[in-house]
Amino acid sequence: MKSLLFLVLLCLFRINKLGICLEEEARKANNGVGRPGFTSVTSFGAIGDGKTDDTKAFLKAWEAVCKGGSRGNTKILVPQWKTFMLKPLAFVGPCTSSSISFMIKGNLVAPSYTWYAGRYPTWINFDSINGLVVTGGGTIDGRGSLWWGNVNKRPSAMNFNNCNGLRISNLRHLNSPRSHVGLSCSKNIEVSGLRMTAPGDSPNTDGIDISNCKKVNIHGSVIATGDDCIAINSGSSDINITGIFCGPGHGISVGSLGLNGDFATVEEVRVKNCTFTNTQNGVRIKTYQNGSGYARKISFMDINMVASENPIIIDQSYHNGRTNRGKGKSSNKYQNCHFAKPKSQTGNGKGVKVSDVRYTRIHGSSASDQAITLNCDADLGCVGIVMDNVNMNSSTTGHKVFASCKNADGSFYDSKVTCLKKYYHL
Repeated sequence: MKSLLFLVLLCLFRINKLGICLEEEARKANNGVGRPGFTSVTSFGAIGDGKTDDTKAFLKAWEAVCKGGSRGNTKILVPQWKTFMLKPLAFVGPCTSSSISFMIKGNLVAPSYTWYAGRYPTWINFDSINGLVVTGGGTIDGRGSLWWGNVNKRPSAMNFNNCNGLRISNLRHLNSPRSHVGLSCSKNIEVSGLRMTAPGDSPNTDGIDISNCKKVNIHGSVIATGDDCIAINSGSSDINITGIFCGPGHGISVGSLGLNGDFATVEEVRVKNCTFTNTQNGVRIKTYQNGSGYARKISFMDINMVASENPIIIDQSYHNGRTNRGKGKSSNKYQNCHFAKPKSQTGNGKGVKVSDVRYTRIHGSSASDQAITLNCDADLGCVGIVMDNVNMNSSTTGHKVFASCKNADGSFYDSKVTCLKKYYHL
């Protein structure tokens, strides 16, 4: 009888142990550990307790995948349910494979201290990697509160430079010291499903900064930060932005362009089906008086404003010679576009031309009585401005909104923007 009881208990123990093992294997499988083609950072010594420095383990995993030394695996896995603390680091190509995936299922967190951003201007940098895919549903936490108000030079959280065919999706970005994601010197980029969050008063915490990029599609994302939700800077063209929920923040901006007399160009920008809630600005174009170049062929369509303070604004006198409040140009030591600027494209200090800008079906409410501001330069002016079905109400009961135009030429249709110089209907 006792031996029978012993056998029963032994069987139950083994069944229970088998169940635990199966559960552990299932959890690993859900994380991607053990899947063909995946290389987990934990296989290279990453701990993931949120305190241990896992930088070296991540770089070892990257070297194995990028150079093809990890049995042909082309996907790096950051496992779920773990938090990996990383110091400033750069993942650099080119890689052996034409496509590399960075699957972030867990959390990445910056150090609990500040560092000299003049030497390391980006926390996590990706450079010269074609066909890169970054996704996974994880969180990137820049611990920006350690920097805001205390340090003048602050790093961006994540930058992608010279990464053609880049795909970024399904990630959460929190509290960058400066801009959350930078895109530079790249083409054929797809960005979707991002959620970016930082306090509305956090300084210069742009959601996405674009510079020297072509053919960029950004869609289906929520950006709530302390500066521009998306900023489109010089050298960028064929930019499509759709389905963005922006706010708080400073809206979606073209520029600023022409800082320090630079020659700056942006063209073929299309912003569509976006909602701005409690933003300092809505859709904005901003240029410096002493710059040169152009911003042209830009359209804003099907935009909804919810108590946006400055729903529509063109400012060709951005800061009007005042200091740039620390924003300035990007100083990323990793950024190298390999572009040669023709001598004819040096700045002449006469201003950045703004032309062919179309606003179509822009509705909602303005938190300021002056809902539309077209502040254009007396010499250059803004030309080819079209307002088509642009009508907003005040978010304050009993108030009326109006438009202000200075040196702006254009046309309007079914819009209360009679300050445009050419008063004719389409």
